[in-house]
Amino acid sequence: MTDPRLAAIQQRLSARDAAGARLLADALLGDAAISTGDRFRALVLRSRALEALRDLRQAIVDLEGALALDSAQSRVWNELGLLCADDGRNDRAIAAFERASQVDPRYARAWNNLGNALRSADRIAEAVRAAEHAVGADPVYALAWANLGALKRDAGDDEGAERALRRALALDASQRSAQLTLAGLLRDCSDLGAATQHFRRAVELDPHDANAVLQLAGTLAERDDIAGARAAYAEAERRDPRMLRALFGRTLTLPMLAPDAAAVAAARAAFVDGLATVEHEAPGRTAGLSPDRLLDELRWTNFLLAYQGGDDRVLQSRYAQAVHGLVKARAPEWLRPLSPRVRRSSRLKVGFVSAFFRDGTAGRYFEHWITGLPRDDFEVFAYHLLPGADVLAQRLAAHAEHFRHCPWWRPSQLAPRIRADALDVLVYPELGMSAVAFALAALRLAPLQCAGWGHPVTTGHPTIDVFFSSAVMEPPDAAAHYTERLVTLPGIGTRYAAPEVPADATRDRFGLPEGVPLLLCPQSLFKVHPDNDALFARVLDAVPGALLVGFEGRDPVLTARFRTRLTASGIALDRLRLLPQCGHDDFLRINAVCDVMLDTLHWSGGNTSLDALACALPIVTLPGRFMRGRQSAGMLELMGIAEGVAPNADDYVRVAVRLAGDRAARDALSSRIRESRARIFDDPAPVAALADFLRTT
Repeated sequence: MTDPRLAAIQQRLSARDAAGARLLADALLGDAAISTGDRFRALVLRSRALEALRDLRQAIVDLEGALALDSAQSRVWNELGLLCADDGRNDRAIAAFERASQVDPRYARAWNNLGNALRSADRIAEAVRAAEHAVGADPVYALAWANLGALKRDAGDDEGAERALRRALALDASQRSAQLTLAGLLRDCSDLGAATQHFRRAVELDPHDANAVLQLAGTLAERDDIAGARAAYAEAERRDPRMLRALFGRTLTLPMLAPDAAAVAAARAAFVDGLATVEHEAPGRTAGLSPDRLLDELRWTNFLLAYQGGDDRVLQSRYAQAVHGLVKARAPEWLRPLSPRVRRSSRLKVGFVSAFFRDGTAGRYFEHWITGLPRDDFEVFAYHLLPGADVLAQRLAAHAEHFRHCPWWRPSQLAPRIRADALDVLVYPELGMSAVAFALAALRLAPLQCAGWGHPVTTGHPTIDVFFSSAVMEPPDAAAHYTERLVTLPGIGTRYAAPEVPADATRDRFGLPEGVPLLLCPQSLFKVHPDNDALFARVLDAVPGALLVGFEGRDPVLTARFRTRLTASGIALDRLRLLPQCGHDDFLRINAVCDVMLDTLHWSGGNTSLDALACALPIVTLPGRFMRGRQSAGMLELMGIAEGVAPNADDYVRVAVRLAGDRAARDALSSRIRESRARIFDDPAPVAALADFLRTT
């Protein structure tokens, strides 16, 4: 028979009188005559009272005592796991959840909680299996489906993640975590319209959460709804006035696709005004923020600024100095100078941080910076900020002595992890493309900190010491464009493997007509400055029947605006073919069936030009003032193909028209490209020069 005093303890707990419940439980447990079963129940009840009183350590002791009396109670094992997780003892939480699921393999909540605990331990594959057990045990458990979706996304299984998240929402449309995770997934997959809808639903489900509004704002900005984005950023600020990222968004957001050059100038002027607002308001906004919160609020990057064709040094410096002042005031430990290590005979410890260690532009550029450093002299650390690991990331993991997989980690988590590795050198291959990496770059995490030319514009950060670039791509006055010390490497600055071009390319495969010149502009739409439009129109006017071939934007809204902009410049829609975005093999096939690549002003092709040259596709380029507009020209210079480099717009049109209309000239130039492209591909000299610099600095 159960002791009636247990009911009194439960009543106190139900009345939220935790202190009273504890006193009654103390008295009952002091009675040596109570049965083992009642002692078990009293310990569990007292543990709950202690939890309510935030005495987690003693609450854990009581549950462990109860389980010593009866270890077959899966619900109590689960309860112990939750307490351990709340107390920061994740290993003990995992052990408790494992025991709960062993005692009752159909206990879905224990499996779900085990998945969450394993995720906290970065044991993603095991976490996915636990979540799969949870939904197998209870197929209508919406939260478990939501967690499974998040875990599959962590594992890089986007299709599996989407299926699980949609299942969660089919079971419970108010499952907010599923709404947010699915919205983020769709945003990354360029379904921005659907992502916006799910973010809006998540915002509706919690009128107090500022982060969901922030994510909505960022998605609206990517669709070029600048007014909507700024309004959403302002709403995020209203919900959380200390959210620095919302202040940055409201004041510094730039358009993806300006309608004309005047709009570019206006956006740039608005950015200058926004910087003044940040400089004035940010110090007050961050007063009282913890150092960790401050670091996480620095997640911002002025990515689109670099595509406007202007000198960004002053603007980047102003932003970086504002951030530097915030860190100095609220988290000065992260600016503490780090003395070079006395190495004697030990190897130089070099770390690489990137959210782009994958088979894409930055990954292909900088893979050999990591794999090619001589291991006799260098110990390599790679910090992989993406979920999952594709074939390129797997190669890096196999070559780097220390491959740190940190998906979704915030700066406050990454900074101590990197500093604990006691690096000699820290390299960011493409600073400005990832908000997390750009925030980290504002900190001092190694004695020597370097940026690569994956995003070829100065960072402005006083904590970045060196900027690596390509000697042939920089203009004579290049050093004046950077706040960092400019170090130029030979060749294209990296050892780039020539892509294997598929042999089955046909125009019909992509709906492109035979018998007409195809002029390829392969850049993302945000890279195509309005200054290009009239140039393209002149070429098309001079080559009857020629088509301008490009690619659609990330969102139909952007594609429609681009078409409208080109027609305003005199390009008829029937002279334009915008193809769907595609994988790399099809991208190469499209290059192979085109006749000429028309390079873009201000921001020239980089990876796209290398792909074109791999396909022996002639390039016409007009070098700009800054390195970011001179990449194609540098490649052609290395190959000895000067006729593709135009000194002015008239010459650009002349060369493009000649190549488009003269098959023999085009074929001859393609042959020369095939003969000389070995000068830009698989060149070991840049990585050797990088190693020499690091050894002697």
